[in-house]
Amino acid sequence: MENATKAFVMAGGILIALMLLVLVIYSVREWGDSQEAQFREENAQVITDFNKSYLSYEKTLYGSELLGLVNKMIDYNNSDDVTENHYPEMTMEVHIKGTADDLFTSNRNYNLEDIADTIKDAMDATVDNPAYNGTSGKGLDSSYWERLAKSSSDWNAFNDLCTALEIDPSIDRNNLQVAAQEYYKYVQFKRLKFDSTGTTFSDSGRVASMTFEQK
Repeated sequence: MENATKAFVMAGGILIALMLLVLVIYSVREWGDSQEAQFREENAQVITDFNKSYLSYEKTLYGSELLGLVNKMIDYNNSDDVTENHYPEMTMEVHIKGTADDLFTSNRNYNLEDIADTIKDAMDATVDNPAYNGTSGKGLDSSYWERLAKSSSDWNAFNDLCTALEIDPSIDRNNLQVAAQEYYKYVQFKRLKFDSTGTTFSDSGRVASMTFEQK
């Protein structure tokens, strides 16, 4: 009788242990599933927020807004998401109709790097050109460039404006006029309008590329 009682107690103990083991396994599995679901939900929200910041550009944009998007995409392509986490780089293609004297060649498609390089060249020749810092070390700010650009087609008006603005005499006004004419192309580009013509997504669900066309 005593042995039977011990056997019964042992069997009960084993049964309880098995039940506890099953409970632990079930809890761990449920926790894992919950964590995975939470991760998927958080990742989906990250993608949604990421896309929202780009899909807001799916409309008619001014050139200044388009340049903002160019800078945004370039910053992303240099971010940890691309360099460390190996997400694909973003791309852009813009069809420029334009005219012969525009900043961009007319009737051509430009990619992200083309646009960025063209704008950089324009800035290097004008706003960022050390030649226009003058001997005083005080550079011509953007408001000066805007005014100089608008009068750059007429030498007399341009020269009078330089005098009125007290442009540093060390700055060659003939060269400055040429630079102002180049800057005027940049000003005109910012005022152009572009229609969004398409957006594609990567396998991860993120916006991968966008296309635009000048109106």
